[in-house]
Amino acid sequence: MQNFKRGITNLPIYNDGVLEVFEMKQTKDTCPMEYIKSTGKKLYFEELSVTDRLRFEAEQRDKNISLKVRIPQTKEITSMNVVKIGSEYHKVFNSYHFTNKEGFKQTDLTLENYPNPRLEEDCGKR
Repeated sequence: MQNFKRGITNLPIYNDGVLEVFEMKQTKDTCPMEYIKSTGKKLYFEELSVTDRLRFEAEQRDKNISLKVRIPQTKEITSMNVVKIGSEYHKVFNSYHFTNKEGFKQTDLTLENYPNPRLEEDCGKR
């Protein structure tokens, strides 16, 4: 006879907000310009704390870590992506894919500030 778990507990909860995913692109000019293009993908996230050690190690490499968030596993998100949370843009510094102890696949994103983003609409398609 098979054993079944009665009721699912410890489901991942992503209730801290919604983020929108953008791709980093470059124009095809002689002097290329970097811009970001929306992928149309929006994901719910859970905000994690940024430890002092992580912040210190990032500062040693001149990186300004702004947030750490957890999302359902999405392997398409890499360091070539930018996410928008509220009205702020953050570049993906690192993405870590894993399966938690309950068997749910998740991704942790470490984000750094991405000031003054240039959207695709701002520079035109080239």
